[in-house]
Amino acid sequence: MKRITTRAGLRELARELEVRPDWHEPSEQNLTAEVHGTSFDNAMPAGEWYGAGADGVPRAELHVILYRVPSFADPYGSYETPLAVVNLATLFAWATGLDD
Repeated sequence: MKRITTRAGLRELARELEVRPDWHEPSEQNLTAEVHGTSFDNAMPAGEWYGAGADGVPRAELHVILYRVPSFADPYGSYETPLAVVNLATLFAWATGLDD
């Protein structure tokens, strides 16, 4: 799974996945996404689970994992191998103008 840490890396991923520049209808490429994590921050690497809280549950910053689905007509079917992960707070930063 690719760890996306730069806008350039995200642009390259978009080219590889052949999504539109505005990412409209990624389902046309049989793509879906899931958000995982417990805190909205971007200090840790995307998708890296770390120490448990007082409740014993592992923690991670919110992150988006992109997957291919065998058929977008069956969104509840099994996902294939994760393609990429990116931190959600970092996506917001890029969307509001942060440069690499």
